[in-house]
Amino acid sequence: MVDNWEIFIDFVLIAGMSLLGLIIGFLLKSNVPFSKKLLVVFFINAFSFLLYYYAYLHKIRLLGGIAILLGNGVGFLLGPMILYQLKSLVLPKQQIVYSLCKSLIPFFIVWFLISIPLSVTLVTGYFPLFHQYYLKYEIYLNQLENIFFITYLILTFKFLKRIQNVYKENYSALDKNNLNWYRHLIIGFIIIVIVDTGCTIYELFYPIIPWNIGNVVAFTIVGMYVYLGYKGIFQARILMPEFLLDKITQETILSKDPEVPLKTIEDQNPTTKSTIRQLNNYSQDQINHLNSLLKKLLEEEKLYRNEALNLTELADHMGISNKKLSELLNQHLNTNFYTLINDYRVEEVKKRLATNETEQFTILSIAYDCGFQSKTSFNRIFKQKTGISPSEYLKTL
Repeated sequence: MVDNWEIFIDFVLIAGMSLLGLIIGFLLKSNVPFSKKLLVVFFINAFSFLLYYYAYLHKIRLLGGIAILLGNGVGFLLGPMILYQLKSLVLPKQQIVYSLCKSLIPFFIVWFLISIPLSVTLVTGYFPLFHQYYLKYEIYLNQLENIFFITYLILTFKFLKRIQNVYKENYSALDKNNLNWYRHLIIGFIIIVIVDTGCTIYELFYPIIPWNIGNVVAFTIVGMYVYLGYKGIFQARILMPEFLLDKITQETILSKDPEVPLKTIEDQNPTTKSTIRQLNNYSQDQINHLNSLLKKLLEEEKLYRNEALNLTELADHMGISNKKLSELLNQHLNTNFYTLINDYRVEEVKKRLATNETEQFTILSIAYDCGFQSKTSFNRIFKQKTGISPSEYLKTL
């Protein structure tokens, strides 16, 4: 029975390493975007853990030394990689490579000063004194690594919110590129770090936990890699107009209310040097004319019923640039594109429900005709605007 279990573990480890090796080779050789090539780092790290576990089971010191060389100091590597993996989905490669390299400096310091000596010690038996000191202070290095990791996870979470808020300035639907899976990934890693930190602190004052928490955490991280790899490979880059990319890269003050337009530090502090606004030279009459034209396009021509409508397309109908329309919405109407268009859609649905159209059509078909792309987004937005679900609203009529 024991032999069968060992054979099964060997099969899982070898199959996992083989699969990871094939994926790594495919991503390196194929002409995939930069965002997908960054996934190679996560897969190599997962491969190194499986390799280390295999070497540990079979007492192969050489393989163990190689695995430590590739997998030690994971938090110093994963923190920056998770942040810049997200940035690579939005920003061009040239804007993130230099910053990514700077963020990885702590990892390379750990690699040269700790990982290489540990690998040599495991393989050759040299530097036994170094190994003793490492074991003595490993717990404190682990805590420093966790602090570094969780700091970058928080930075990633803030950048994700920034993307989602800016995305609302150009699109009226978030279903395709809502990146909720990345939010789940961040939360998962934060939970893992908290559990690992808690167990480590516990072992400082109380007896060591009999089961190896390190293995549990490591296998959980490998599971998160699988999730990241699956989602990351199929996640397309998020294309935005250049002026929105500029907003993403600016330092921003994020409102707790997602309906409130994004405001930069320059908006909050007028004494700060800012870029020239697009409508600065427009008179109040011209601004009023643009407002009237926008209202006409939405109320009379009902452009919001186009489910693929975006800021640039609406700006083309108005005969102005997308930058000017964005400023008109943000600065003069105190809203954003996402909020404006969905306000009109919800009001249209409410009017049509009040005229007993549900006797001929379903609520969902009415929602689709008003511009909503999916049942999920319709229900969420309708309840957000009215406080009740569409079916509950229908009952009130």
